[in-house]
Amino acid sequence: MKTWQIMNLDCIKLKESTLTRAENEVKVKMSKVAISSTDIAYFAENHDGTVVPGHSGVAYISEADESLGLKMGSRVVVSPFIPYEVHGVKKVKVMGVDCDGLLSDFVCVPSENVYQLPDGIPDEDAIFAEYIALGNNVFENMDSNKGDYVVIVGASTLGLVLAQLAIYYQLVPILVDLDADKLRLAEHWGVYYTLNPTYDNLERRVEEITGGRMSEFSIFAGEGIPFNNTVRLVQDKGVVIIAGYSAHAKHQLDMDMVLNKQLTIKGVGNGYGEMSSAINLLANKIIKTDGLITKQIDFDEVPEMVRECAEYPYQHNKILVNID
Repeated sequence: MKTWQIMNLDCIKLKESTLTRAENEVKVKMSKVAISSTDIAYFAENHDGTVVPGHSGVAYISEADESLGLKMGSRVVVSPFIPYEVHGVKKVKVMGVDCDGLLSDFVCVPSENVYQLPDGIPDEDAIFAEYIALGNNVFENMDSNKGDYVVIVGASTLGLVLAQLAIYYQLVPILVDLDADKLRLAEHWGVYYTLNPTYDNLERRVEEITGGRMSEFSIFAGEGIPFNNTVRLVQDKGVVIIAGYSAHAKHQLDMDMVLNKQLTIKGVGNGYGEMSSAINLLANKIIKTDGLITKQIDFDEVPEMVRECAEYPYQHNKILVNID
């Protein structure tokens, strides 16, 4: 097994070791692993956490017990969500965030973490299944009604997926970001309201769009926009959701506004239980992904990619590492 380990931005090494499959695990040959600049930003900090990135991956079954009903060579998407319990409380770890990720040539994962892919879903779409799963969990946490407005702060990969899911669930998304190219991509996919703080007075524009009542919901889904926009643009007694994986950037929160507006704040940090639904949405072309992969590299180009992302943060929505 060959694995890229990133201790920090100055210590990137290729580790070779023997991989042994445990009971109820599946050994897979990784084909494609997706990496983002946000993933790399994690390693810009000094910490003792995860050293192998990658929480999105497409693979082929290499070794599995016959009782699992998985055929050798089957194409699968790997779910990064691993349930566990602490003192009787159910929690979920995310590969590449809370434990080692998928940036290897071979990986062993629990059998319930592999999902066979229909032929009609190309690898470049399947790589986004986990984001759609996470997005579904976001909307599961919203007691919304048809026609409700939802401000999405950040046109990250997750933010762009959330905007499309909002339309699918018959809500009205308002996407906020500083990157004009990402906003144009969202508009191409049918997101009607896109706002750029450089040119738009956000509070005034959201007030105009919503007929003066502001949005019922807001979601924080990116690092490039101040978090306080989520509380500024939501109505009194509205719901603010912080979505995604552990954000390592430090954000300020206007507690006076949270208290005065009597806001509810929720965190959604995984897509556990929603992978099958995500694959179905991809199969039915509900979620578009063209344009989200902005760079493709080979497995041996990972160190160069890490250095580039460290120097130019957030320039790529998603980088695809081709392993086979």
